[in-house]
Amino acid sequence: MRRNSDPGRPLNDPSRATLRQMLFRSPDASRAGLLNNAELVVWQSSRRFVAAAVIASIALLLRLAHIVSGPVWPILTFVPIYLAIIAMMTVVIERRRHVTRATLVLLAVIDVMAIFLTIGFVTAPAFYSRALILSFLALQFTQLFFNRTPAIAVVVASVLAYAALLFGAWEQGIGVGWSEQAWLLVIYLIVSLHGIALQASANHRLAMLVDLFSGAQRGDFSRTFREDVDREPDGITLLGRAYNQLRSELSTLVLTDALTGCFNRRGLEQVMTHAIGTANRYGGELAMLAIDIDHFKAINDSFGHLAGDAVLRELAQRLVHCSRAGDFVARVGGEEFVMLLPGADGETAGVVAERVRATVAATGFRTARGREKVTVSIGIAAEQVTDGHIAGSLRARADEALYLAKRLGRDRVVMWAPGIRSNATPTYTSIEPLLFKNQF
Repeated sequence: MRRNSDPGRPLNDPSRATLRQMLFRSPDASRAGLLNNAELVVWQSSRRFVAAAVIASIALLLRLAHIVSGPVWPILTFVPIYLAIIAMMTVVIERRRHVTRATLVLLAVIDVMAIFLTIGFVTAPAFYSRALILSFLALQFTQLFFNRTPAIAVVVASVLAYAALLFGAWEQGIGVGWSEQAWLLVIYLIVSLHGIALQASANHRLAMLVDLFSGAQRGDFSRTFREDVDREPDGITLLGRAYNQLRSELSTLVLTDALTGCFNRRGLEQVMTHAIGTANRYGGELAMLAIDIDHFKAINDSFGHLAGDAVLRELAQRLVHCSRAGDFVARVGGEEFVMLLPGADGETAGVVAERVRATVAATGFRTARGREKVTVSIGIAAEQVTDGHIAGSLRARADEALYLAKRLGRDRVVMWAPGIRSNATPTYTSIEPLLFKNQF
């Protein structure tokens, strides 16, 4: 739970962790929403086999029925060779579970060459344009799942292969309408490049959604799907809107403690990451209070667990009341709470801790038998942040100080310091009014 002076700002404001921005570039598929290129290539191989077999079968039937003319041997030669090459590459890729961009480009070129070689041997020059139509099939295999480089390789290879077919026919003395063929290539380029641009846009927007869901998987709900940037009225936008609608509910479920409304352990990790990152960038300070209810088991045993739950809820409210604007309150265990104080040095943290201790001890807590006295022990750790990886040590030091507060008799505040066993902090009551009179 965060005491925040800005009501429009979300309670949780974790750092925006840097993720891979390219879609489908993970080395494995273990994380939600991510697929790797090797997995996709293996999946596509079965589609390549089906497509090649169907096209070859239809071409053979048309020739056997004398509906179209042309030799049969190129189909019986090039198609099996193509399928064998694809099968070998698939086996290697599946074993390595990794595929490079150069391999993706090579696969795209192999698809194009298989199409144009077969068309060049079995089709009359007047119908070479069939090869351009079939090349869209290869383009679909690449632009839908991979980045633009393999897709552009398909387009470039198709244009060069088609030009080679036309030049071969012209060398044989066959008339070629170069202006008409040039216009055909222009149309092909317009259609194919437009398709690549649309798919690249879709992949980019999907990548943003993958980032959002990957962040949600880690408990990061700080970002939203920005509809003001993405104005395309398609399924991706609808999915982004659905995420935005669920975001606040998911954030509450994942990051907060259901009993007290404070941050839970995962929520604390998120806000600590943000606070440490900010302090590390600007050389700021950060303090943590580890707070534990004294003799909480006796409360449960004497008054029941419902009374214990009521005490926990009331304590959470008092912690929020005692915190400063911008501080965070989290419940990290049964009766253990943590307060994170961004920008606080040891003296300020001590003032807040003593304020908490005194406030809790001053007024009884409601139970079935009336108001009962409850006290807390508090350990403090405060650091000048010079390292972005101090979360573990900060928590350990606060816990160590808390354990000492327990050993010294409870209902007290202890500041961590080297040689902590002899360093119990004095109370901060004398300076409390001076520091807090203008803040609460």
